[in-house]
Formats: sequence, C-alpha cells, structure tokens
Amino acid sequence: MKVSSPFGSQTRTRVLLVLSLLEQSYARELARVLRSALSLVQKALLSLEKDGLVAIRSVGRTRVVTLSPSYFARRELRAFLNRLAQPEDRLKKAVSTLRRRPRRTGKRL
Repeated sequence: MKVSSPFGSQTRTRVLLVLSLLEQSYARELARVLRSALSLVQKALLSLEKDGLVAIRSVGRTRVVTLSPSYFARRELRAFLNRLAQPEDRLKKAVSTLRRRPRRTGKRL
C-alpha cells in the first residue's frame, strides 16, 4: 500500500514513520530500511529538522536523529505516525529484523 504524503513528500513521511518505529536512528540506517538513496534521506532529514519535527545531535562522528522532544504537538504526531504505520508491513518487518549493536571502541589484538 502506498503511503500518502502528509508531510510534504513521500520520503519525509516515510523517514518519520521509520523514526517513530525505531525511536532513534541515523541517516544511513534510515536509507537502508527505506531502500532509498542516502542523499534523499539526508535532504529529508535536514528539511524535517528545519521544520522542527526531528532533532539531530552528534554522538561521536554519528549524527543521531530522533523525533523532536520539543515539538509542540509531539504526542499527536506520534499517534498519527503510529496510525500511518499500521498498514506498513514491509517497514515493520525491516525494522524488526534490523541488526542494531553498538560499535566497538577499539581494535582487538
């Protein structure tokens, strides 16, 4: 089923959907889950950050993205995204099978 684009573009909408399922992520991981070009996801993230929907912070060399905790309608946004994500079986499966682990901090000898 095709997702409508209530947030301006389909990429922006799908990024928000995956972000609501993952809680936090980074651009490359979002691109992998969405099977989309990294540049499209980065462009969508920048515009979402400009609109105040997502917050981006640096953790080491990684830019971690979350739904903005200071967004005025955060609860309503989460509820709306959860509702939009209900028919998205492929996205849910991609998120549930995603391997997430922390990076190693040093080399092993």
